[in-house]
Order: sequence, then C-alpha cells, then structure tokens
Amino acid sequence: MKLNASFLLAVIFLITNQFLIGEPLTLNDCLRIAKENNLELRQSHFSIDNARAGLTEANASYYPNIGFSTSYRSGGNFSDSDISGNYSSGLNASYTLYRGGSIRAGSKIANLRIKIAEENYRQKETEIVLAVKQAFYKILQIQEQIALIENILKRRRENLTQIKLNYSVGRENQPNVAQAEASLSQTEYEYFKAKQNLSLAKQELNLLLNQPQADIEIIHQNSDIQFPTLDSLIQVAQSQRPDIISEHYTKKILEAQLIQAQSNYLPTLYLSSGYNLSGREFLEQSASWNAGVNFSLPIFNGFSTLAKVRQAKIALQQAELKINSLQNNIIAEVNQAYANWQLAKKNLEVSQKTLQAARAAYQLTKLQYEQGRTSYYFVQQKESELTQAENANVNALYNLYTASAVLEKVIGRSN
Repeated sequence: MKLNASFLLAVIFLITNQFLIGEPLTLNDCLRIAKENNLELRQSHFSIDNARAGLTEANASYYPNIGFSTSYRSGGNFSDSDISGNYSSGLNASYTLYRGGSIRAGSKIANLRIKIAEENYRQKETEIVLAVKQAFYKILQIQEQIALIENILKRRRENLTQIKLNYSVGRENQPNVAQAEASLSQTEYEYFKAKQNLSLAKQELNLLLNQPQADIEIIHQNSDIQFPTLDSLIQVAQSQRPDIISEHYTKKILEAQLIQAQSNYLPTLYLSSGYNLSGREFLEQSASWNAGVNFSLPIFNGFSTLAKVRQAKIALQQAELKINSLQNNIIAEVNQAYANWQLAKKNLEVSQKTLQAARAAYQLTKLQYEQGRTSYYFVQQKESELTQAENANVNALYNLYTASAVLEKVIGRSN
C-alpha cells in the first residue's frame, strides 16, 4: 500500500510538533512570543491603526468636494386654489486652492501622530520586554535556589546523620542533635516555599506571553552582557528612547498647529462649479451651470485668531521645556542604571570569592569535627555561613541580569 506525499508530510509535521511542544523556551523565544501575543501590545497597535485613519481624513482636504442634491417644492397663494410645483436637481463641486498652509499643516500633523503612535507602541514594547526578562530571570533564580536547597538538604541530612552517630557513642549532646534537626526542618520548609514561588513565577511569565494555561519550561543561554561607556549610553538614550522621540514629534505638531492658527490671518481661495436642473415638470427641466473662483479674507473675528496664535506659541514653549526636562531625566536614569549595573557586577565578583572562602572554611571545619578536634557549634556556624554565601551568589548573579535588563530598557532597547 502506497502513501501519498501529503500524508507523509502531515505525519512528519505531527511527530515533529509533538516533540517541539515540550521543548524549553529561551529568553529570545519568550520575547518573540510576547511581542506577537501580549494583550497590551496588541491593544497598543490599535492606536497606530487609528492614527493612520486620521491621516486619510486629513488628506481628504487635498481632494475636491462633490455633492448631488434633488428636491421637489409645491406651493401657492392662500386666496388661490391653484397649487404649483417645482423640481430641481443639482451637481456641485468645490476645490480649495489655498487656505494659508492649513491643509498641508493638517496632513503633517496626521503623519506625526502616526509616528507618535508607533513610538508609544515601541515604548510599551520596551516595558513588556523588561517585564518578560524580569519574569524569566526570576524563574531561573528560583530554579537555582531550588537546586541549591536540594544540596543544602543533602548536606544537612549528612550532618544530622553524623551528629546522631556521635550522640550514640556519647560524643555529642541532645541539644545539638535537636538543633541539627531544626535546621533540616527549616530547609525542608524553604524547599516547599521555593516550589510554590516557582509556580507563581511561571504564571507571571505565562500571562505576559498570553498563554496562561501553558506548562512552561525555560532554559538559559549564558551570555556576558557588556555595555559601552556611560557617555555613549547617554547619547544612545537621548537619540533612541521612544519617549524623547515622541516629544520631538509633539513639538513638530505644535509648530504645525501654530501655522494652522496663523493661517486664519490669510485669505482662502477655492474653485466652485455646479450644474442644475429645474422646472415644473419632472421631464421638462431647464439646465443651467455655473463656475467661478471664490476669494475670502477675514478682517475681524473678535480676536479669536490672536488668542489661538498666542496659545499655540505658549504650547510650543512648554514643549521645549518638557524636552529639556526629559533629557535631564534621561541622563539621571542612565547614570543610576549604569551605576546599579556596575555595582551588580562588582557584587557578583565579591560573592564568588566569598563563596569560595566559605566553602573551604566549611570543609575544613567539618573535617576537624569528624576528627573530634572541634564542636558541632562551629560546624553549624560555618555551614550557615556557606548557605548564606551560596544564596548571596545566586542572588548576585540574577541581580546582574536584572540590572542589565533595566539598563537596556533605560537606553531604549527593545530586544
């Protein structure tokens, strides 16, 4: 029995897809899924579509207006019973030749609003990217903590076994045994708590990816994230961040609105034409046509134009001040994020050295205890210091990842 090619391809796809479903996701996978599926991003995209519709509306002024109308009227004198009727139909068109630059300014404003909507979308994207990275690193951190707690459990069980043996031969006392059992119970509770935290962290990431029911598994591809100098980062942020770009576009909109306000001082010039039919009988109407150039010049409108121009100028000055303020805030934010990143790097280096020292001290103290040269008090102390150093090292590593993600967001990166 022969199988056709399409059936074989379908079988291969199903088998391949079955294996891919359970594959762990990398950070890049999570970012890609979030950019495609995140509900906030999808809602933000509607603003771009709405702005594009506004451009179509603004560009309508470049085209002529054409209209058709028809009517029937009847009437007569109250003293006369004779009632007469009149039919009329007309096709009229008008086209604006000049309106003081207002039409071009309106089209420019509509284009700039599209760009602002796109930058707002990019701003939301950087926020989602940061949230995904934080959730991703949080899961990894908890997973590392769970693996660490499993090692601590193993270590404390071994210590409890050792101290019970010493107690059975009279080399240890009951309070120390109780203390070792309490330490083991505390670690078991921390293990249970970490498992619960892992489940909640996965739910948080799933919501960002808009797949709340998925049984997500992730994998981390180690990468040493490096950044250029602080001055370079500030320049990048001031030229690439969506919020500062949006403010520059807003300033251009206000400049165009000032042109629109000032256009009310200038004349309006437009063409108009019409073709009309009228008469008492529907099929016996006489035709007429007209065409002309219309010119109008505003002389006085109660200082309305003057007020609009003044308001537009004030809004423009406010926009310039807002840009200057935002630029200063960007410098402060980049400085703070860069300092936090540097501190996180240094903290990781210190925590790694502290961990090495604590591990060596514990191994030495444990060996001395096994040889009967020291008490369990010092073993417990060194084991506690080792546990703290191990936890501090895990936290330092993922604090560095998070600090890097924050710095990338502050300079306007969305990857």
